[in-house]
Amino acid sequence: MNPPARFVTLVGLLLALLGSASAADLAAPAPFQAHYDLYGIDLPLGEASMELHYPKPSHYAMRFNVRPNRLVALLVANQVQEQASGEIRDGEVQPIQYEQQATTSGETRKVYLRFDRSAQRITAQSNGEQAVLPLSSGIMDPLSLNLTVMWDLQRGQLPEQYTLIDRTELRRYQIRHEGEALLKTALGSLRTVRISQAQPGGTRLTTFWFAVDLQYLPVRITRQKKGREDLRLEIRSVEQHRPLN
Repeated sequence: MNPPARFVTLVGLLLALLGSASAADLAAPAPFQAHYDLYGIDLPLGEASMELHYPKPSHYAMRFNVRPNRLVALLVANQVQEQASGEIRDGEVQPIQYEQQATTSGETRKVYLRFDRSAQRITAQSNGEQAVLPLSSGIMDPLSLNLTVMWDLQRGQLPEQYTLIDRTELRRYQIRHEGEALLKTALGSLRTVRISQAQPGGTRLTTFWFAVDLQYLPVRITRQKKGREDLRLEIRSVEQHRPLN
C-alpha cells in the first residue's frame, strides 16, 4: 500500500467502550464535513476531506478523500478515495461495506470489504488477493473506526489495542493515552486529547489529536517512521450539523 493510503488507513485507530455513561445515554457524533492540509516532511502535498452523514435513522455513511496539489500531481499522482457504510445498533458501530481506491504513479489498488453478520465473516478483496476473515465484535474497517473512536472518546475509556482490517489481513495496534494538549490550529487554539498507536515491533508511530469541543474530531494526525515524521494532516475547516437525538 502506498504511504498516503496507509496513512489514511490508520486515521482512526483507537479507543472504545466507556465507563460512566452507557451507549444509550449518548448520541452518536453529529454529521460533519472536515477539510485538512496534507504535508510530507513539512512540504505541502495536497488536501484531504472527511465527511459523516446519516442517510436514514441508525445508518451512517462516511467518505475520506486525499487529493495531491498540482506540483505533486505532476510528479506522482497520489490519490485516495474511501467510503464506508453501516449501522449503529445497541450503541455499537457495525460496518456493512467498505471500499478504497488508491492511485499512485498510474497504478490503482482497489480494496473491498463486506461484513456478513449472519455468517460471522468478512469477505475481503484487494486487487487479485481475496480472503474470508472471522467477524467478531470490535473489528473495524479503516473509515468506520473514525466514527467509533469519536463516539467512544465521548464516553471516556481507552482500550489497550484495536483490531483493523488492512486490505485482506487483520492487524492489532497498541494504543497509548498521552494526555491533553492545547493545540494551535487554523480554527484557533483547541483543547485536545493526544493518542498514539503502533503495531508491536513496528517502525511506524501514528499520533492523533482529538478536539474535545468538536466531538473529538481528529484535528491533527502525524506519522513517524524510525523516529522521523514523514506525513501530517492539519485541520483547515469544519462544518458540523445538528447533533442526532
